[in-house]
Amino acid sequence: MSAPRLTVATAQFAITPRPARNADAMVSLIRRASPAADVIHFPEGALSGYAGQQIDSWQGYDWSALEAGHQRIAAACREGSTWAVYGTAHSATEGRLPNNSVVVVAPDGERAARYDKRCCSQRELRYFDSGGDPMVVEIAGMRCGFLLCLEWSFPQLWQAYAEVGVELLFLSSYAAGLAGKHLHGDVVPPTLQGYAFTNSLFISASNACNPQQAFASHWVKRSGRRGAACRRHRRGFILNAIADDPDKDAFYAMVRRFRRDAMVRLET
Repeated sequence: MSAPRLTVATAQFAITPRPARNADAMVSLIRRASPAADVIHFPEGALSGYAGQQIDSWQGYDWSALEAGHQRIAAACREGSTWAVYGTAHSATEGRLPNNSVVVVAPDGERAARYDKRCCSQRELRYFDSGGDPMVVEIAGMRCGFLLCLEWSFPQLWQAYAEVGVELLFLSSYAAGLAGKHLHGDVVPPTLQGYAFTNSLFISASNACNPQQAFASHWVKRSGRRGAACRRHRRGFILNAIADDPDKDAFYAMVRRFRRDAMVRLET
């Protein structure tokens, strides 16, 4: 068996409106996962709480507590020599709303990058300004891309990442808290399998496990097959290793070239 190239812990927990409490859960999960994982991935709004669910207004929000949470996560990453990928609100400049963001923290505790959600729902636009650019970060030599929740429904975002050589896509979601049957539970997991297959992507899908969790956090292989999954409504994480496999890498690179060339022929 090939040696692991990268091991990902896809994590979930019940998010609250209190950054300190969220940081407690995240630091605990980082410490548990770091002996085995190179990177740990958390849901949308993991540190800040999710606006529209736990947060009704930014007025009076404790941004200093949020920054303290960032610092605690950075310290846990240094302690465990691991990367962290997590959702959070990012405080606004004067006269603007915050961004709904993903922060990437490196093993030295530095914030390596921040992605701001580009495709916000109409409800989210009451709380957030939209971002403008995709983001690619190299982790252990692997090109990684990042999307947030509703962006699962825009195929062009996934294709654009594949076209610039992204191999692993981190999707952070808050799909929970809705009474009754949640359509996302039926639609998102098989859609991600389709994206993985058509774009030759590994996908780490982290979702908050608050009540009425629509789908459990899970892993999708670039073949489109499902990997390990968390238990619904249970705090924890699953580990999935990406093997160092030059033959398969070459095969999937060929598949991407074939699909790209086929699209060019269709467009001409």
